[in-house]
Amino acid sequence: MANIQERRDKSGKLISYSIRVHRGRGADGKQLKPYTATFEVSPTWAEKSARKKAEAFAATFEKECREGVTSDSKQRFADYAEYVLKLKEQRGDKHTTITDYRSMTERIYPEIGHIKLKDLQAHHLNTLYAHLMRNGVNKRTGGKLSNKTVLRYHRFISIVLTQAVKESLIPFNPASRAEPPKAEKKEAKYLQSADVAAILDALDKEPIKWRTLIHLLLITGARRGEIIGLKWDRIDFDNNRLYICSTISYTPDRGVYESTPKTESSKRYVSLPVETMQLLKQYRAWQIQERFRIGEYFVNQGFVFSQDNGSPMHPDSVGKWLTKFCKRHDLPHINPHAFRHTMASMLYYNGMDSVSISKRLGHAQVSTTSDIYAHVIAEADKKNADILSEIFLKKA
Repeated sequence: MANIQERRDKSGKLISYSIRVHRGRGADGKQLKPYTATFEVSPTWAEKSARKKAEAFAATFEKECREGVTSDSKQRFADYAEYVLKLKEQRGDKHTTITDYRSMTERIYPEIGHIKLKDLQAHHLNTLYAHLMRNGVNKRTGGKLSNKTVLRYHRFISIVLTQAVKESLIPFNPASRAEPPKAEKKEAKYLQSADVAAILDALDKEPIKWRTLIHLLLITGARRGEIIGLKWDRIDFDNNRLYICSTISYTPDRGVYESTPKTESSKRYVSLPVETMQLLKQYRAWQIQERFRIGEYFVNQGFVFSQDNGSPMHPDSVGKWLTKFCKRHDLPHINPHAFRHTMASMLYYNGMDSVSISKRLGHAQVSTTSDIYAHVIAEADKKNADILSEIFLKKA
């Protein structure tokens, strides 16, 4: 049975419990070093409650030790997290994901980076999450961090600690016992038909490059990086479709670069209407003339949309252009992702099934599509009720 000992400060206040699991003797007859763990007590707990929690922790700890999982690693969380990030790089995880994780460490390490893996507990993480919610600042907007953002920090920490469990460094993942904030469920915002009509009308007054790019965002529902990552050899003019198999990303260390899509399911064919194909042909003819006009300055890399010299566009350039476009035409602010939500919503309202919409969006799971557009599906179902009323209940 695990040995549990109280630890108190100079004033006599209970601060933690020391837990030891004896291992017996080795082949040489010498006593083996016991497994040890520390269970820290929250200042808000009553001593009786703290003791019960410590006993439950000790029982779990002893069970894991007997099953071969040890927690005698003295690595700090920060050191081990760096090791996990290197593992992910070696495994080939997307560079944007690794960069995102590294940006999180700037806030995580000052709070829990110094804590040893074996000593890290759920209340440390809860304190971190509360600190982020209270003091964290969104670098882009200057406002507070959202619940969703803090939840991303929690998921990264959990990934690190899950690896530590796999490598038998700790008996369980403390993140699984922590209480991160719940993500606010936001409904996907989409444009109304009148808004789309106003945008398309305004686009007729814009350069053909941007007219075509925004048109494709709306018709395909593709992500901005997927659209600016399109190449001419992936547009099938014979079968009126395009193939999405790459995306343009940006990270501070690499700059703008071409990479693989978000998931394997993101690689997909997307059918296009005749009007879109005609616009693409007009745009291609314009681009060829432009290339001749520019001359050697233009280095052809095959991109449908590029900078003036043929290099890939910065992903943020789409949003920046849209902001100026909306101001020019006195339209409400539009985020590039709104076109993706609009396409999916309009298809739902017109009776398209979730499986087909999910494939067009490139979601890995149909459930993802259904969850994002649950409110749209509910609204569309009201239309079905009206149809059934017409069929069965209206008297001739």
